[in-house]
Amino acid sequence: MGDHGIGSGDSVNMEDKALIDKQIEPTEKLEDEYPLLTKEDLLRLDVEQPIWRRVRIALIVLFWAVWICLIVASILYIVFSPKCPPRPVQSFWQSKVGYWVNPFSFKDSNGDLVGDLKGLLSAGDYIQKSVGAGFVILTAMSPLYPKKLAAVANVSFEDIHPSLGTMDDLGALLRGFKKRGMQTVISLNFNSVPLSHELAHPAYLIAAGSVAKVRAGNDSAELVGGKGFYSTYGMGSGVVDLNLKSPEVMEKVKGAVRFWLHKGVDGILLSDAAFFVEEGRCGTSAWMDEFPTCKLYTNGTVSVVQELRKVVDEVSSETSRQRVLIADPGNTGYGASKSEDAEKLLGTEEVPGAHLVISQQFAFNRGVSVKSYLDSTTASARSKMALVVASPSDKPYSSVYSTASTFLLQGTPVIYAGSELGWSPLSALPPPMLYPFGERPIVDDVSSHLPMPWDSHGVGFSDSEKVGTAYAAYFAGLGVVETVEVIVCSRACV
Repeated sequence: MGDHGIGSGDSVNMEDKALIDKQIEPTEKLEDEYPLLTKEDLLRLDVEQPIWRRVRIALIVLFWAVWICLIVASILYIVFSPKCPPRPVQSFWQSKVGYWVNPFSFKDSNGDLVGDLKGLLSAGDYIQKSVGAGFVILTAMSPLYPKKLAAVANVSFEDIHPSLGTMDDLGALLRGFKKRGMQTVISLNFNSVPLSHELAHPAYLIAAGSVAKVRAGNDSAELVGGKGFYSTYGMGSGVVDLNLKSPEVMEKVKGAVRFWLHKGVDGILLSDAAFFVEEGRCGTSAWMDEFPTCKLYTNGTVSVVQELRKVVDEVSSETSRQRVLIADPGNTGYGASKSEDAEKLLGTEEVPGAHLVISQQFAFNRGVSVKSYLDSTTASARSKMALVVASPSDKPYSSVYSTASTFLLQGTPVIYAGSELGWSPLSALPPPMLYPFGERPIVDDVSSHLPMPWDSHGVGFSDSEKVGTAYAAYFAGLGVVETVEVIVCSRACV
């Protein structure tokens, strides 16, 4: 039995051996048929057939020759190819989005239901992170409207309305925005001043003429010291026009620009710039009888802007810091001209005017069209246009097409506060306790001056106990639906 077991094992081993031999047999044959060359074989081959040695040497030489030629060709291509133009260094107004805000209607910090500079500073995160703006434009800090703001005696271009705060508050605002990498531009209106202004003196004004054509549609004469002086806003407005053709007035205006630039602001926006110097006779009235377009964008107006540009450039050079001059034509009417007359405020290449000009081609009632915008503007001027959907002169409205156009076309997109929500409030007044206190502007639409719709309860606007009731009536009366709170929450949920 033991022998049988051993015999069986031998049988199995023999089968495995036979199977293994069968599997390796082809490999052994291949190795025998194609034996590997040894060093001695190669040396013997070089002696017996020297041509292969020469072939190997030729291939090595060819390889290194091609390699060296490629390196030389690359060097020559880099050296002699045209240099790429250097990336232009853009100023902040060319590379960033602007946010245009009325500080009186934006955010209140002290409970008086009027926005102020401290409130604006506290909204820095929203402006920079939620809106994506890189610089802020403030509307006038001593405005002509509304009259129901606390009265100020002896108004000056160098003052801040007390409802907004103090000069220290402005300094804190400038420093706070600067830490964020944001710039601040303020607005100055040199066209018209209130009767309480220090320059509302007969020597600095324009005598009322016989032609009574003004924007408000009434008589152009406003009484100062018992005499009539010209007012773009008309009789009873409490506003008179400065004589910007007077060298003395221009020196005071230039002084105001220097004052604010030395205070640290990053630029000046000229409000109502199209109306600076109204001169010449009008043979026609192109868009409204009350104010013919021939009195807009005159050579005298352009000259004023050019003079102020020189001041801005001088201060920029003195301080080694770029400052911007922006011109806002103001309420010039809709469709006043088929061409973009605002381009004139840019001046010429030899004598430049504004760095940027507000273009209202995508504003409400303008018949929005990219083609019409491109047809009405020159290619060289498009990069110097600040494109807006809304402004202090143009009511906010919801238009994805218009908003997208301002960002996609060449130029600087400027967002008017609230229009980022896509809201279209009714042109009605909020409760009298809220800014603008039941008062309509003389020529503009009140919907451009409404309190910022932070939320339906008004908590984001003010911590006043009265704000809840006021905001509830405000939202119900004007059909306000869109709020910052809703938009921000919807984005967070997505």
